Amino acid sequence: MKQSAVLLLFFFSGAVGVAYEVVWARQLSLLFGVSIYAVSAVLVAFMGGLGLGAEYFGRMLNRGFSPVRLYAVLEVGVGVYVLLFPLWYSILEKAYLFLHPGTEGVSAYVIAIRFTLAVTILIIPTSLMGGTLPALAKFFSASKKESGSLTGILYAVNTLGAMAGCVAAGFWMVEHLGLTNTLRVGAVINILAGILVWFIAGESEWRKEPAVKDDALRTAKSEETQSAGIDEKGRKNLNLLTLVFGISGFCALALEVLWTRMFTILLNNTTYAFSLILAIFLLGIGAGSAAVSTFHKKMFANGRAYFGIFQIGIGVFALLSLVALGLNRQLIEFIEAVIGGGGGGLFSGILPGGEQMTAALIFSLLIVLPCTFLMGGGFPLVVQSVSIERKKLAGDVGRLYAVNIIGCVLGSVAAGFLLIPLIGVQKGLILVSWVAVSAGTYLLFKVAPEFKKATAATALGLALPLTVILFLKSDVAYLLSFQKLDAGSEVEFYEEGPSASVLVSSQESDMTIGRKPIKRIWINGDPIAGVFREALQLERLQAHIPLMLMDNPKNAVVICFGTGTTAGASAAHSLDEVIAVDISPEVFNAGTYFADGNFNIMQSPALKLVEEDGRNFLLTTKRKFDLITSEPPPPSNAGIVSLYTTEYYRLAKRSLKKGGLVSQWIPLHHLSEEDFRMLVSSFIKVFPEAQMWYTKWDAIMIGGLGDISILINNIKERFADPAIAASLKDIGVTNAYQLLSNYMMGPDELRAFVADTPPLSDDRPVVEFTAPRILREGVTIKGANLRNLLIYRAPPKIGFESEEEEKKFKRYFDSQGLFLEGQFRKNYGHNSQAAVFYNRALQLNPDNADAKYALISLNLGAIYAAASRGKKGMGLRMVSDSIILDTEGWFAPQLHFLNGILYAASGGRAMELAVAELRKAIKLDERYFMAIVNLAGLYATELDRPDRAKALYEKALLLKSSKSERDAVLKALERL
Repeated sequence: MKQSAVLLLFFFSGAVGVAYEVVWARQLSLLFGVSIYAVSAVLVAFMGGLGLGAEYFGRMLNRGFSPVRLYAVLEVGVGVYVLLFPLWYSILEKAYLFLHPGTEGVSAYVIAIRFTLAVTILIIPTSLMGGTLPALAKFFSASKKESGSLTGILYAVNTLGAMAGCVAAGFWMVEHLGLTNTLRVGAVINILAGILVWFIAGESEWRKEPAVKDDALRTAKSEETQSAGIDEKGRKNLNLLTLVFGISGFCALALEVLWTRMFTILLNNTTYAFSLILAIFLLGIGAGSAAVSTFHKKMFANGRAYFGIFQIGIGVFALLSLVALGLNRQLIEFIEAVIGGGGGGLFSGILPGGEQMTAALIFSLLIVLPCTFLMGGGFPLVVQSVSIERKKLAGDVGRLYAVNIIGCVLGSVAAGFLLIPLIGVQKGLILVSWVAVSAGTYLLFKVAPEFKKATAATALGLALPLTVILFLKSDVAYLLSFQKLDAGSEVEFYEEGPSASVLVSSQESDMTIGRKPIKRIWINGDPIAGVFREALQLERLQAHIPLMLMDNPKNAVVICFGTGTTAGASAAHSLDEVIAVDISPEVFNAGTYFADGNFNIMQSPALKLVEEDGRNFLLTTKRKFDLITSEPPPPSNAGIVSLYTTEYYRLAKRSLKKGGLVSQWIPLHHLSEEDFRMLVSSFIKVFPEAQMWYTKWDAIMIGGLGDISILINNIKERFADPAIAASLKDIGVTNAYQLLSNYMMGPDELRAFVADTPPLSDDRPVVEFTAPRILREGVTIKGANLRNLLIYRAPPKIGFESEEEEKKFKRYFDSQGLFLEGQFRKNYGHNSQAAVFYNRALQLNPDNADAKYALISLNLGAIYAAASRGKKGMGLRMVSDSIILDTEGWFAPQLHFLNGILYAASGGRAMELAVAELRKAIKLDERYFMAIVNLAGLYATELDRPDRAKALYEKALLLKSSKSERDAVLKALERL
């Protein structure tokens, strides 16, 4: 009964330990940043403390210290320290700012500061936590169970508790209680556990045992040692076993890092995905340790051999996990079919996609569980093999735990800093798999030579074919990112780095101006930014609007580089310096692929690239700036919400020059109506005189140190600059009135809009948890958010020089309002209603480029539908109307192509018109594959000109096309 009670308390100890890890990682990331260097410093400090505590307190227990007394002290000590953590954190922050040199970017010195301070604040609680396992191992050693069995049960209970803590913190506690209160709850549990153990344990458990001197432990052989027949060779084998246990820890954490990179792409990059991945990992380890400890009889008789076999199994199953990931679509579809409607939507509230995402989670569990099960099962086997004397059990467990944790730290660092950057995720996982296979094979050769032939044959027979298959097939990590792309996309750039996998895609589209390809940058499988009209509007206006509101700006900071478009727009204002800050150098490397959108900013002498966390940059820089822009991914992404909190905005405000401005993007998609208001509330709490501007689908918040004046003459002067004018013309803004029509609301309207909505804080990052639940609604939620904004839309206060000028602006402003009403309706698929509002907007202001672009885009979709349904007359009328509307010739190639297709379908005399229209389309766009192929078809089948058809088909084969399109062209050539 007593032991069961202690086990239950140890379960809760494991739960709060992981909850602490989650909270401390978040809190220290606010101070040190979320870059791989900062996160690794925290991880090393946390795990290093566990290992140090296990080793130190294990030795203390060997010297006769009461295990129950020690465990109670450790638990209470952790709880007291955690209650005082806010005090320690405030001291740490002052020390960090004092020691930081103020340099912009990562340096060896800054990394050393972070590591030293992380160790300083975490070494005490983590060391105390590390001592709990050997303490309870010593306490339970009085039982008749084998050493491996009892420690395995303890390890399993603690690990399963950690899994419970991971789920509790990741799914409920941080969201509802906040970071500080989560720590307080954990501290109370620790203190209560220590007090309860104090009273639960009987008097006999408190007696201090006779100390066993170290020299006696080294030289004297107990009866157990003699019966085990441990000679010099046996002790070398035990040392080898301990080393392999460290290698096992190396492989475990390296695999976790590598798997996490791939699973976040598969499951979506949300905080829930990270929590689920860690929970799956811990579940397997806990289950493996529990199973081996329970069904151990045969295994413990030859524990060293079985441990070697387990290591081989880890490597083989890790290779199999890669194969399964390569076949993820087929396997997930199979699982989806099996689960059907029976609870398939269990995780649909947090993982978008309902049954499909639930199937993806089950798939992830199935491919990771075998490896983690063997990882957990190895612990009791090693303990049983190494711990010959029960008097030394606590020290042995502490040493083994410490060695394993050292391996874990090295594995995590090696995977993040060496394997991924140097050889990539897939090859890194293959290498780690072979490390496990090799270590297990070598161990078996040494401790169980009778198995060496069979072992070598089995290991090579399984691992080698899998490795060959993986090298022959495409890169699985790349495949997972590629699967996210739209059909017809091509990859122009792909690079894996310590922080992220970055991909640049290009997709030809008939729905873009001049058929320019849609280009996007994807980070860990998420489309972050792009170069197409809608994206360019946001990214350029985020710089142009605030810079046009300032007098003589000199420098700007762009936090989150993306495609570099905002940086390029900033440079158009002839700034002396544009500082681009991003945690992923791979994002900077992708910048050259967006030269058309960012005006080749990568070659600008004004650009300075800083590899650093944006928030940490503002925290530590000693400079001040005219403009600070921030365009982070949506707060539904893991680790991003800290760039949307009041504390972040205070840092930005502190870094502004007099007259400087902050420009912050807030998306309307992936946010509930309450979440959106909360993000706006956070901004205006720090910048009470803020303004909201609006692009086609996104809000831009502008804030400064005081009132923000809008001087129309200054804005007109900026339009006289050719670079600025060219940048704005691309996105449909040709004059000051059109720019100002993007104004949404001022300070009074903003306060009315947010009403009593509380702001978002670092301690309560609730949007990070609520936003992913909206993902299942896709982008349709943006319609509701836009509808709410339009209620409060009001023109800015501008001192116009004449009544005529004021009336002109009102016409532009009201026209843009009608366009936005159309956008709201288009969002819900009410295209006919949207077209009515777009037409009304154009009637009021024929220069409204947004309304014109939107209306032509709607027409294009309708014309394609009419052509596919054989409605030639309606299609031709719509093409004619669109050509008249398209005075700029934005969609001229597409409209001529559609005219040609519709005329060809009409037959007879219209065939000549079809040929003429298709030739016009090709003249405007020489790489228009479909126009070339259709014209060739007319020459071949209707006009009896095989020579011209052949030439056009051969030209088409030189252009980009899908395999099916290419095959169709080749068959047409054969028929000729």
